[in-house]
Amino acid sequence: MVRRPSRLLAGLATALLLALALPAAPGAAAPGTTPDAAPEAAPKNAAYDAPLEVTIDALTPGMLPRRGPLVVRGQVTNVDLESWDRINLYPMFGAGAPPMTTAEEISAAVATDPEAQVGVRYTDDSAVRAEVETLGPGESESFTIRIPQRVLRQVFAAPTTGVYWFGVHALGENPTGRDDLADGRARTFLPYVAPGTSARVATAVVVPLRGRVAHSADGELGRTARWEDALSPEGTLGGPLAFGAASGTTPVTWLVDPALPDAVSQLAAGNPTRAITPLQPTGEPNASDGPSPTESESEDESTGDAGEAGDDAADVRLATLEPDSRLVRSAQSWLQRASTVLPDDTVALLPYGDPDLAAAARALPGLYATARKHLSPTLALWGVEGTPAVAAPNGYLDAAAIEKVDDDATVLLGEQMFSPTAFPDGAPVGALVDDRPVVATSTATTRGGPGPDPAQAPVALRQRLLSEAVARILRAEEGRPDPLVVVLPSSVDAAGAPEFWKGLDDGPLTLVDLPTITRTNDLAAEQAGERQLDLDELTYPEGQVEAQLDAGVFTEAGSLIRAGRSLQSILGDGYAIGDTLVGEALAGTSYAMRDDADAGPRLGRSRAWVTDQLDQVSLDAPQGVTLSSSSGSFNVAVSNDLDHAVTVHIEASSDDDAVLRAANPIVLAANSRSSVPISADMNGTGVHNVRLRLTDTDGTPLGAEDELPIRSGQVGVVIWVIIGTGAGILFLAIGIRLVRRFRAARGAAA
Repeated sequence: MVRRPSRLLAGLATALLLALALPAAPGAAAPGTTPDAAPEAAPKNAAYDAPLEVTIDALTPGMLPRRGPLVVRGQVTNVDLESWDRINLYPMFGAGAPPMTTAEEISAAVATDPEAQVGVRYTDDSAVRAEVETLGPGESESFTIRIPQRVLRQVFAAPTTGVYWFGVHALGENPTGRDDLADGRARTFLPYVAPGTSARVATAVVVPLRGRVAHSADGELGRTARWEDALSPEGTLGGPLAFGAASGTTPVTWLVDPALPDAVSQLAAGNPTRAITPLQPTGEPNASDGPSPTESESEDESTGDAGEAGDDAADVRLATLEPDSRLVRSAQSWLQRASTVLPDDTVALLPYGDPDLAAAARALPGLYATARKHLSPTLALWGVEGTPAVAAPNGYLDAAAIEKVDDDATVLLGEQMFSPTAFPDGAPVGALVDDRPVVATSTATTRGGPGPDPAQAPVALRQRLLSEAVARILRAEEGRPDPLVVVLPSSVDAAGAPEFWKGLDDGPLTLVDLPTITRTNDLAAEQAGERQLDLDELTYPEGQVEAQLDAGVFTEAGSLIRAGRSLQSILGDGYAIGDTLVGEALAGTSYAMRDDADAGPRLGRSRAWVTDQLDQVSLDAPQGVTLSSSSGSFNVAVSNDLDHAVTVHIEASSDDDAVLRAANPIVLAANSRSSVPISADMNGTGVHNVRLRLTDTDGTPLGAEDELPIRSGQVGVVIWVIIGTGAGILFLAIGIRLVRRFRAARGAAA
């Protein structure tokens, strides 16, 4: 393969940068090795365009072995437009330079250019290589290279504790010929711990189950095509679940947004629209009253928004997916696996909906308490209780957000928040904010390996984790190494999960769950003394502030929560629609919505649906009322057009000191109308303007209201005097007439 001179010159620049970043290598290469030509390296950040793509899918063991062979397995793929023949794959060792011993050196190594010279290629023994006869465009072939202990001792004559480079180089022949420059490569780290080192690093591997949960105006989940991808074994939900499940009996901690299992349950049920349905005796909504599954009435999937709900949207549950659809089957499969795995493992529960806590702390301070109290019916059904935790996807939480965590939740903060200036000894172990434990997570480890093969492939992640553990052992010297907490990326590949977990057994670490890390940190911190963390010393970049969710989203979420609670209040405890709406509002404030311009309007459309339901309970007062005295009563009509009984109150107020009382509470049957008496004590004569409005049982207005004038006067006594006088005259006239008749009758008889 012929290289262009420009790439040769650029390689010299990269080699110079690398020499400044990494320890200098001795002048001579290790016996039996050939230096990988430095001029081959491309400029920093240049696109890696090698014709052969090499991956390391298995590396056994994960540490440089003291006995036995080192076996590497992988795959080579021809990504060129022409065929490649006589492809040889050789191991590459970084044995010529001192090993990396600090986390900073490891991070610098990850940032090196894929084609930079970091080691030497072993070509001395033809048995220590793999061969592929030919690969056409797009074709792949698996390979295995077994490196015996004699070769390892030859290359690593006197290894010391630290982290070495390791990789695989592919050299092939194309129509232009063959040269000694690698036509494809894969790189990773090979840590080593010298005999006699007894220190081990307590390590917690945290697997996240969190993602975007967005409901349309009628309650169904939008963007179902994305859900199908996410729930697949290669997706951001199916992948982590399968990856963590492969741990077997190895301790693992799940970081779960409780809204996620509920959303997948909705998909497994056919993604029904929102409905007002009474609870079954078990406490679950009754979904059996709806019709057979029908086609979704939502708008295009790319917007994730549903169209206007019909008049019956509140009375039936419309399934928008066919029962045997691929998405329904994927959701059911995901639930089956999750219900098997989560109850037996340690679960750290995020606030419901995984809200953007930094933004919520300013825009809607009470949201954290609401999200923490909101429970997941799906997790409750599985018997999963979990321990509370808070963690931003990128590891950043500002001081205001941390202060709003008012329970005993474990606060996970990325190590990048602990700057070397404020924390010269690194992130503190066992720190507290009041009584809340703070645990630093290694976000650098999550970034994975150095590439050019996938940096977050299982082997790359495992080797990076083992390397970080070795660096912590060296930093601790004779003391106890700091614990290591790693939150895996959601993009982790489940296909290599067994290799990841198996390779940790031989490393210098002890796998534990997150609560064990917290308890261990507590003990260490108590021995050290001061534990309270000064939040002002944490690093929170301005870019993180700009990335926060817009305050308008929380305004809409708060309105939806209040409206949902009002609807729940008038329906009573026999329904769960309020919990459903609160859950939708919380999910709408998730970190996943940060780049979603429709997050606020979407919540507004859901609130409009609730308003439509509340508007079906109305109030109709007379045009005006005249009282014969300063007190009296009158009637108003209250109507319920919902298909469910409701309980409401009438709240009356006037423009003066009048006292009005309604016959509260008012219970209305479904689709009924009732006349409700209102007593009034006007405390004076004249015209009084009175406002009547419907509220829920907590006094929150529902929206229906009416106004009427009431005229009152002190005319009662005069009226009764006139009536009494008239009655007296009437009876007197009757008496006189009777007397005259009697006298007339006697005279006639005589």
